[in-house]
Amino acid sequence: MDLPMSCPPLPEDGDDLDFSREPAAPPRPPTPEQVKRAREEANAGVPLLDSAGFMVAIARRGKAPLPPNNGHRYSILVVEDDPDLAQLVIDIFMTAGFEMHWAANKNEINQQMNRRPCVDLVLMDILLPDANGLQILGRIRAHPKLAKLPVIMVTGKSTAADVAAGLTAGADGYVTKPFKMSGLVKAVKQVLGIA
Repeated sequence: MDLPMSCPPLPEDGDDLDFSREPAAPPRPPTPEQVKRAREEANAGVPLLDSAGFMVAIARRGKAPLPPNNGHRYSILVVEDDPDLAQLVIDIFMTAGFEMHWAANKNEINQQMNRRPCVDLVLMDILLPDANGLQILGRIRAHPKLAKLPVIMVTGKSTAADVAAGLTAGADGYVTKPFKMSGLVKAVKQVLGIA
Protein backbone atom coordinates (compact mmCIF):
# COMPACT_ATOMS: atom_id res chain seq x y z
CA MET A 1 0.00 0.00 0.00
CA ASP A 2 1.28 3.46 -0.88
CA LEU A 3 1.94 5.91 1.90
CA PRO A 4 -0.01 9.17 1.65
CA MET A 5 1.70 11.73 -0.52
CA SER A 6 3.17 14.67 1.32
CA CYS A 7 3.23 18.05 -0.30
CA PRO A 8 6.59 18.64 -1.98
CA PRO A 9 8.60 21.61 -0.75
CA LEU A 10 9.09 24.64 -2.93
CA PRO A 11 11.43 23.97 -5.85
CA GLU A 12 15.13 23.86 -5.10
CA ASP A 13 18.13 23.55 -7.37
CA GLY A 14 17.63 20.42 -9.45
CA ASP A 15 13.84 20.32 -8.97
CA ASP A 16 11.96 20.75 -12.22
CA LEU A 17 8.39 21.83 -11.61
CA ASP A 18 8.29 23.90 -14.81
CA PHE A 19 6.08 22.05 -17.26
CA SER A 20 6.72 24.61 -20.01
CA ARG A 21 10.34 23.42 -20.45
CA GLU A 22 11.48 20.16 -21.93
CA PRO A 23 12.46 17.60 -19.28
CA ALA A 24 16.16 17.11 -18.56
CA ALA A 25 15.79 13.39 -19.21
CA PRO A 26 13.07 11.57 -21.14
CA PRO A 27 10.57 9.67 -18.98
CA ARG A 28 11.15 5.97 -18.55
CA PRO A 29 9.01 3.92 -20.92
CA PRO A 30 6.41 1.68 -19.30
CA THR A 31 7.27 -1.95 -18.73
CA PRO A 32 5.66 -4.58 -20.99
CA GLU A 33 3.60 -5.70 -17.98
CA GLN A 34 2.27 -2.16 -17.45
CA VAL A 35 1.34 -1.87 -21.14
CA LYS A 36 -0.39 -5.26 -21.12
CA ARG A 37 -2.33 -4.45 -17.92
CA ALA A 38 -3.39 -1.04 -19.29
CA ARG A 39 -4.59 -2.57 -22.59
CA GLU A 40 -6.57 -5.25 -20.76
CA GLU A 41 -8.11 -2.68 -18.45
CA ALA A 42 -8.92 -0.36 -21.38
CA ASN A 43 -10.55 -3.13 -23.40
CA ALA A 44 -12.63 -4.16 -20.40
CA GLY A 45 -13.46 -0.55 -19.52
CA VAL A 46 -14.61 0.83 -22.87
CA PRO A 47 -18.09 -0.76 -22.57
CA LEU A 48 -18.33 0.84 -19.10
CA LEU A 49 -17.32 4.18 -20.60
CA ASP A 50 -20.11 3.82 -23.16
CA SER A 51 -22.78 2.83 -20.63
CA ALA A 52 -21.88 4.81 -17.52
CA GLY A 53 -19.88 7.74 -18.87
CA PHE A 54 -16.77 7.16 -16.78
CA MET A 55 -14.05 4.67 -15.96
CA VAL A 56 -11.80 4.51 -12.94
CA ALA A 57 -8.58 2.58 -12.44
CA ILE A 58 -7.53 2.39 -8.80
CA ALA A 59 -4.68 -0.08 -9.14
CA ARG A 60 -2.12 2.32 -7.62
CA ARG A 61 -4.20 3.46 -4.63
CA GLY A 62 -4.41 1.90 -1.21
CA LYS A 63 -7.67 1.29 0.59
CA ALA A 64 -7.00 3.95 3.22
CA PRO A 65 -8.07 7.51 2.44
CA LEU A 66 -5.35 9.95 1.43
CA PRO A 67 -5.36 12.83 3.92
CA PRO A 68 -5.83 16.37 2.53
CA ASN A 69 -2.51 18.19 2.12
CA ASN A 70 -3.90 21.33 3.77
CA GLY A 71 -5.12 19.31 6.75
CA HIS A 72 -8.85 19.96 6.42
CA ARG A 73 -10.24 20.00 2.87
CA TYR A 74 -9.26 18.22 -0.36
CA SER A 75 -7.90 20.45 -3.09
CA ILE A 76 -8.34 19.67 -6.80
CA LEU A 77 -6.64 21.23 -9.83
CA VAL A 78 -8.82 21.24 -12.96
CA VAL A 79 -6.63 21.40 -16.08
CA GLU A 80 -9.14 22.32 -18.79
CA ASP A 81 -9.01 24.90 -21.59
CA ASP A 82 -12.82 25.23 -21.93
CA PRO A 83 -13.73 27.89 -19.34
CA ASP A 84 -17.42 26.96 -19.26
CA LEU A 85 -16.71 23.28 -18.59
CA ALA A 86 -14.03 24.18 -16.06
CA GLN A 87 -16.45 26.46 -14.20
CA LEU A 88 -19.13 23.76 -14.16
CA VAL A 89 -16.69 21.21 -12.70
CA ILE A 90 -15.45 23.76 -10.16
CA ASP A 91 -19.00 24.63 -9.07
CA ILE A 92 -19.99 20.97 -8.62
CA PHE A 93 -16.91 20.11 -6.57
CA MET A 94 -17.08 23.28 -4.46
CA THR A 95 -20.68 22.35 -3.62
CA ALA A 96 -19.38 18.92 -2.60
CA GLY A 97 -16.89 20.58 -0.20
CA PHE A 98 -13.66 20.56 -2.23
CA GLU A 99 -11.22 23.44 -2.65
CA MET A 100 -10.78 24.09 -6.38
CA HIS A 101 -8.07 25.52 -8.65
CA TRP A 102 -8.02 25.93 -12.43
CA ALA A 103 -5.34 25.96 -15.14
CA ALA A 104 -5.89 26.23 -18.90
CA ASN A 105 -2.30 26.19 -20.23
CA LYS A 106 1.29 25.32 -19.28
CA ASN A 107 2.04 28.61 -17.52
CA GLU A 108 -1.07 28.30 -15.37
CA ILE A 109 -0.24 24.64 -14.62
CA ASN A 110 3.19 25.81 -13.41
CA GLN A 111 1.62 28.43 -11.15
CA GLN A 112 -0.90 26.01 -9.68
CA MET A 113 1.58 23.15 -9.17
CA ASN A 114 3.87 25.50 -7.25
CA ARG A 115 1.14 26.73 -4.87
CA ARG A 116 1.38 25.73 -1.24
CA PRO A 117 -0.12 23.62 0.07
CA CYS A 118 -0.14 21.56 -3.12
CA VAL A 119 -3.26 20.03 -4.60
CA ASP A 120 -4.43 16.56 -3.64
CA LEU A 121 -5.61 15.50 -7.11
CA VAL A 122 -5.46 16.71 -10.73
CA LEU A 123 -8.27 16.40 -13.29
CA MET A 124 -6.27 16.54 -16.55
CA ASP A 125 -7.56 17.19 -20.05
CA ILE A 126 -5.43 15.68 -22.83
CA LEU A 127 -5.93 18.28 -25.55
CA LEU A 128 -4.71 21.67 -24.33
CA PRO A 129 -3.83 24.70 -26.49
CA ASP A 130 -0.09 24.52 -25.77
CA ALA A 131 0.38 21.08 -24.22
CA ASN A 132 -0.56 17.44 -24.28
CA GLY A 133 -2.04 16.25 -21.00
CA LEU A 134 -0.37 12.84 -21.36
CA GLN A 135 3.03 14.54 -21.58
CA ILE A 136 2.23 16.63 -18.49
CA LEU A 137 1.19 13.41 -16.72
CA GLY A 138 4.48 11.82 -17.75
CA ARG A 139 6.38 14.75 -16.23
CA ILE A 140 4.39 14.41 -13.00
CA ARG A 141 5.08 10.67 -12.79
CA ALA A 142 8.81 11.24 -13.49
CA HIS A 143 9.16 13.90 -10.77
CA PRO A 144 10.43 12.37 -7.51
CA LYS A 145 8.20 14.55 -5.33
CA LEU A 146 5.04 14.45 -7.46
CA ALA A 147 5.13 10.85 -8.71
CA LYS A 148 2.27 9.71 -6.44
CA LEU A 149 0.01 12.73 -7.03
CA PRO A 150 -3.38 11.29 -8.08
CA VAL A 151 -4.29 12.24 -11.66
CA ILE A 152 -7.54 11.47 -13.47
CA MET A 153 -7.68 12.07 -17.21
CA VAL A 154 -10.86 13.92 -18.26
CA THR A 155 -11.05 13.92 -22.04
CA GLY A 156 -13.09 13.42 -25.18
CA LYS A 157 -10.66 10.72 -26.33
CA SER A 158 -12.52 7.49 -25.56
CA THR A 159 -11.25 4.63 -27.71
CA ALA A 160 -9.64 1.60 -26.09
CA ALA A 161 -6.27 2.81 -27.41
CA ASP A 162 -6.82 6.26 -25.84
CA VAL A 163 -7.76 4.76 -22.47
CA ALA A 164 -4.79 2.38 -22.61
CA ALA A 165 -2.45 5.31 -23.38
CA GLY A 166 -3.74 7.22 -20.36
CA LEU A 167 -3.49 4.28 -18.00
CA THR A 168 -0.06 3.31 -19.34
CA ALA A 169 1.13 6.89 -18.75
CA GLY A 170 0.16 6.49 -15.09
CA ALA A 171 -3.36 7.92 -14.82
CA ASP A 172 -5.27 6.81 -11.74
CA GLY A 173 -8.57 7.13 -13.59
CA TYR A 174 -10.05 7.95 -16.96
CA VAL A 175 -13.29 9.90 -17.45
CA THR A 176 -14.67 10.65 -20.90
CA LYS A 177 -16.47 13.75 -22.12
CA PRO A 178 -19.36 14.13 -22.11
CA PHE A 179 -19.60 12.70 -18.61
CA LYS A 180 -22.09 12.50 -15.80
CA MET A 181 -21.13 14.84 -12.97
CA SER A 182 -22.03 12.13 -10.47
CA GLY A 183 -19.60 9.80 -12.26
CA LEU A 184 -16.79 12.35 -12.08
CA VAL A 185 -17.38 12.99 -8.37
CA LYS A 186 -17.47 9.23 -7.75
CA ALA A 187 -14.19 8.79 -9.66
CA VAL A 188 -12.46 11.47 -7.58
CA LYS A 189 -13.71 10.00 -4.31
CA GLN A 190 -12.62 6.50 -5.33
CA VAL A 191 -9.11 7.63 -6.26
CA LEU A 192 -8.77 9.60 -3.01
CA GLY A 193 -10.04 6.57 -1.06
CA ILE A 194 -13.03 8.45 0.36
CA ALA A 195 -15.82 6.79 -1.65
